[in-house]
Amino acid sequence: TVAYVWGVIVLALIIIVYETLGGMRAVVWTDAIQGGILIIGFGVLLFMVFRQFGTLEAAHVKLASEPSTAVKLMPPNGNACREWLSYILMVGIGGALYPQAIQRIYAARSVTSLRRSLAVMAFLPVMTTLVALVVGIVGAAHVPGLEGPDRDRILAVMCSQIQQSSTFGYWLVVVLFAAILAAIMSTADSVLLSISSMPTKDIYGRFINPNATEGQLTCFGKRLSWIIVVIVAVLAILLRGTDLVKLLDRKFDLLVQLAPAFFIGIHWLKLRSGPVLIGMIVGIALSLMLAYGIDGKIWGFHAGLYGLVVNVLIAVVGSALQKSHYPRPIST
Repeated sequence: TVAYVWGVIVLALIIIVYETLGGMRAVVWTDAIQGGILIIGFGVLLFMVFRQFGTLEAAHVKLASEPSTAVKLMPPNGNACREWLSYILMVGIGGALYPQAIQRIYAARSVTSLRRSLAVMAFLPVMTTLVALVVGIVGAAHVPGLEGPDRDRILAVMCSQIQQSSTFGYWLVVVLFAAILAAIMSTADSVLLSISSMPTKDIYGRFINPNATEGQLTCFGKRLSWIIVVIVAVLAILLRGTDLVKLLDRKFDLLVQLAPAFFIGIHWLKLRSGPVLIGMIVGIALSLMLAYGIDGKIWGFHAGLYGLVVNVLIAVVGSALQKSHYPRPIST
């Protein structure tokens, strides 16, 4: 517990220091460095896992030989299929609205470089997450007994065994975990930049100090970043031991509520800000009520999807009922 608390505090200090000093440029450099290390390191890690524990076929045979693990290989029932569909929708919609991904758009030097980077970035998560998935399957066969929140430790347990096997494995895991920490930090600082920039531009710069210079806005945003980091660090310490999957569920429950503002707003010019805001608030409230009021998912679907349906209805119907302030397009 002491190590965890100090780890959260030290990482939070490192993030806020280089984000304050470097801003977006620091975020981009950490992305480039950790991305390269992760691609190479995960490829070598996969080779080391197969070398020490055997292939996926061997893992499958071992899982099938134990009654307690053979159930993992059975075809999913109806509820499991609905749950997978729910995850596909949640991650598909919410992943496109990641603030740390949208923040990267502002770091591009030109439209051409942005298109090239997005084309490449579309395949990079597959490479890294696929390796983690394969390691998890092999780990399920060779490291039994990890249940509940302990399942989140499977990658660390596998890497620990590889680290003890040889000097090369030791340093591979050291570098790989450094890259994973860098990936976590680059995601955190990008979200931090987004969260601090929105109140700075939309509230402070618009209502509190409309005549503020760029220097004043920057100073206010950096001070706000320190406050946000303190709050988030306290939450991380208080939520220690929470299942990672549950945290991801709650994150996507909230994140998908942004979909009407982005997806519909891009293609339908009659969408209005008032109904969108009301729909978002109602969708978030409904999602949290269902998530914490009911144990598990309703009929296999996340609470956020139920909130999203109500959210979309309020945004669309409310916008359609409002009178348009824009002139009708001239027919040709």
